[in-house]
Amino acid sequence: MLDYKVVNAKEKDIDILTSIKLVTMIDDEMDKVLSYAEKTKIRKSIDKNIERTCELYKVIYVDNKIAGAYLVLPYDDGYMIDEIYLFEEYRNNGIGTKIIQELIKEYRTLYIWVYKNNKNAIRLVERLGFMLVSNGRTLIFKYDGVYNLIKDKLLDIKLGYRDKNGNLCSGFNESFKDNYYLQTPKSLLETKVGLCFDQVELERELVSKLDVDCRTYFINYPDDKMDYSHSFLIYKDTKKYYWIENAWLKYRGLHMYDSKDDLFDDVLGKFVDTIPNGDIKKIKMYMFDKPRAGINYSKYFTHCINGRSVKVK
Repeated sequence: MLDYKVVNAKEKDIDILTSIKLVTMIDDEMDKVLSYAEKTKIRKSIDKNIERTCELYKVIYVDNKIAGAYLVLPYDDGYMIDEIYLFEEYRNNGIGTKIIQELIKEYRTLYIWVYKNNKNAIRLVERLGFMLVSNGRTLIFKYDGVYNLIKDKLLDIKLGYRDKNGNLCSGFNESFKDNYYLQTPKSLLETKVGLCFDQVELERELVSKLDVDCRTYFINYPDDKMDYSHSFLIYKDTKKYYWIENAWLKYRGLHMYDSKDDLFDDVLGKFVDTIPNGDIKKIKMYMFDKPRAGINYSKYFTHCINGRSVKVK
């Protein structure tokens, strides 16, 4: 990566910042479809905005030459990378990636917009942990600091359990209910083998340490032939609800919703789809508090269903 430095923009940089904004706002695709009047209107708007925001810009230098610039502005419940631009000769050297990574450290909730046809930029922001939140000609991505701060401790945990004799068992087996016991988060980080019941408690500990309020839920489908159950954790910021999933490999990752009802509908829908001829109306759901470590499955089940019952729509 090329060495670079970042300095605050000054009034003398207005011309270069204006030219950068013109390039990003009227890209090759838009240049073909916009009328002369529309492009003139955009240029006038850019002139006014640059004069207003000039001192908020950061100018990127490489070898004492201007290599590009970026701008971060307040947006929604966090901040938006409203502009990040490098001249062509300075691209593909890791500068843009490094700057975004530094901004991620500075702002826990960060957004960035990307043109829908810019496949390289889309791949970059997704690789850096941004999630798509708005779809149009321009795409808006959001970086959520909560999940990205804890995911490295979750992703290497395999599905299984530690039995009462300390043996590690992969997946489930016939003696699961008789031999399972709930691990502590510390134990789970050591064994790296656990069921959703264990993993949710690790998620609870990690999220709580970030001073983020979270809730845990237990869902159960009464059935004579098979015991269907799952525990999961959710949290909320000022705008969205989030479901962290790690044990359910098909849906591993962070899922974002506009409302708690949307979140529950999605989780329960996915859950009932795993049950042959499942009926969502038969699912029982409970919000439960932290259980005592070391309990067996029977006591864990009792603890969860003694929590607050949540109506399933």
